[in-house]
Order: sequence, then C-alpha cells, then structure tokens
Amino acid sequence: MTKLKLPLLASLICLSTLYLSASAFGKPVSLNDHNAKTIADDDQSASLCSDELLSFAQSLLGTHYHFGASNPSYGFDCSGFVGYVFKNFNIPVPRSSSEFISYGKKIKLADARAGDVILFTGTSKRSRKIGHIGIIVCNENNETMFIHSTSGKEHAVTITAMDKKYRHRLVQVIRLLKQNDVV
Repeated sequence: MTKLKLPLLASLICLSTLYLSASAFGKPVSLNDHNAKTIADDDQSASLCSDELLSFAQSLLGTHYHFGASNPSYGFDCSGFVGYVFKNFNIPVPRSSSEFISYGKKIKLADARAGDVILFTGTSKRSRKIGHIGIIVCNENNETMFIHSTSGKEHAVTITAMDKKYRHRLVQVIRLLKQNDVV
C-alpha cells in the first residue's frame, strides 16, 4: 500500500466508526464559553452533522494550494479551504486562521470530534502565532487526522495524520458544529 492510500484508508475507518456512533442517543452539553464569538442558534451549525461537512471537504481532496485563495477552480490556502467548506453550509467563519482563536468553543484535543477545527502555529520555530488551520477528520485511539490545504510537499488539499511535528505546533481546537456537543 502506498503512503497516499494509508491516510485515506484510516480516514475511511474513522468516518465509518463515526457514522455508526452517530446513531447513539445523547444529552446536550451546556456551552459556557461566554468570551468566544458564537454562532447564531438558527443557523446551519445546529443541524449540520460532521459526516456531511467532511464528505464535502473530502470532495476537494487534491485541489491545489494557492496562497490567499479560497476558490476550488484557483486553489486554496489553509483558511480559504476551511472557510469554503463551512460557507458551503452557510456557516460564517473568519477568513484568517488567526481569527479563529476567538471564535466558537475552545476544546481539548482529547475531546475533539470529526468536524472540529484545529489550529496550529505557522512553520516558524520562533513564533507561537497561529498560521495554519484544518478540520478534524478522526480523533480516536490516540490517532488524530485532519484535512487541510498545505503548502508542504503535497501542495494541495490532503488528509494528514497528527505526527510529532504537528503536535508541537498545536495551538487549539475549536468547535463550531453544535451537533458535536451531543454526548
């Protein structure tokens, strides 16, 4: 099996597990983060499930990376990709990755679910400023995978496993989908 196929296979396993667990009944969790900008109760985030969001995001796999872009025919940078995906479902999000830190509900990586947004520092080892963003595809059994538009060797929208390099760059996970608060 090639390197390219392993992340896709793992994400399919994660997505099928998430699909099966989505049928379980749960209780709503209270949102108590009053400092963050919130999404209106009547918008799409109340009913949108992560499967729909991720299916659309994965339809963009292979779209070329292009700095400052947010259009699949031209390409995406990381925040352009995340914005394009959420806006497809009428969920307003910031354009810049650094603005996400004051948006949504902050959660721990251990509590992250598919569809949550993950924030990283940029590639400079001297700065802890947010410079990269993606959407979590899977977070099970200590394996976190996320979809993002990268300027790295793939130079496109791809699914990446959280490795040591990304763990070191991790800043925060943000929850935008209200469905992810159902336990």
